[in-house]
Amino acid sequence: MKPLIIRGNVWRVVRVSPDDPFLIDRTGTLRIATTDPITKTIRISRAVLPPMFDQVYLHEAAHAAMIETGVPELLSVVIDDNSQVLTEELLAWFLESYSIEVINAVSESLGRPVCVNELCMRGV
Repeated sequence: MKPLIIRGNVWRVVRVSPDDPFLIDRTGTLRIATTDPITKTIRISRAVLPPMFDQVYLHEAAHAAMIETGVPELLSVVIDDNSQVLTEELLAWFLESYSIEVINAVSESLGRPVCVNELCMRGV
């Protein structure tokens, strides 16, 4: 798998054993995937099967995008730690679930690719 490039920064994406200690998140919970801001690595459990892989990868990429844009630091100023984790998960879920739908709808409405900050994407 190629690296993920977000805002010019390189993130490694690796498949790991379902019991890999790096799948334990900052709350101490074992997850199917995690995003590490220190090493810029997304780890996805090999237990994630193909039908769910893209969704899980997109969710973790949303976390990486939030990290690259300073969202966790912003949230830490306005809410407590527990609410911050929940808010980040909600934002990642929203991006994972609806970003493609929104891009498709706007692209269809415009009749051309959607362009934001010089990045353009046409809906599928």
